[in-house]
Amino acid sequence: MTEQVSHCNPSLSDVNFALSCENVLSKLIRPDQSTIDEILKHDTHDKPEIILSDGRKFVWYFAIGSMINPISLYLRNIIPLISYPAKCRNHKIVFREPSGMADIEGYPEGEFHGVVHLLSDEQMSRLDAMEFTYHRIVVNSINYQEQTHLVYIYKMNIENQPIGLPSERYLDIIIKGCEYYKVQPEYINRLKYQQAVIPRRQPHMFQSFTNIPEDVFYSVEELTRRNGNDPTLPLWLSINGKILEYSGLPPVDHPEYEFQKR
Repeated sequence: MTEQVSHCNPSLSDVNFALSCENVLSKLIRPDQSTIDEILKHDTHDKPEIILSDGRKFVWYFAIGSMINPISLYLRNIIPLISYPAKCRNHKIVFREPSGMADIEGYPEGEFHGVVHLLSDEQMSRLDAMEFTYHRIVVNSINYQEQTHLVYIYKMNIENQPIGLPSERYLDIIIKGCEYYKVQPEYINRLKYQQAVIPRRQPHMFQSFTNIPEDVFYSVEELTRRNGNDPTLPLWLSINGKILEYSGLPPVDHPEYEFQKR
């Protein structure tokens, strides 16, 4: 029997993504063009950083995962000065276990696409802290006018991590960002129609919580104290007015173990 392969269906989230862009991106306050032009006067294609005469530093960053997506950037308070689609040759994108996150590896004749952002050094430092399972390396990027520029890109810290599958949700985030920043359509189609995914769970597959007492209430202060910072207190999560207490992963032989471990 042939195993069924699932692919991403990004059209399911088109409406929500458009609404998010309308609601969120309209709030952004970007530097005026004259400020950006002044920064770019100090740019050279053979360096992944721009250092101004007053000591301020800016960084060229090649995004390959969720940081391609403008909403993901906004939610992390990362506001690029410039963003544009680009490609990188002699490498390929892979998705590594256990979580299916994007990584790059050398591959002669290979090529992948993504989005290059110009970030402040402060923003890049915060991103480094968020991407703690990765480290920066320098690669040569090529924009769609065939101009080259050295950029930073993240590579996983663990070498030879097995290749796995991305979740459909994760790949959808990447595809939406590629479409937003006008990455080459042929590359987007590769992600849509050739990259296998772990499909989204359907509503009937989720666990339902029943027998929740209706006469027990907790204050916001009590919930806040159980935010995970105090190791002596359990972690509480509030969802739709209900409080759930995190008790850890199920036993390894539980049918939900592998899914929850992701």
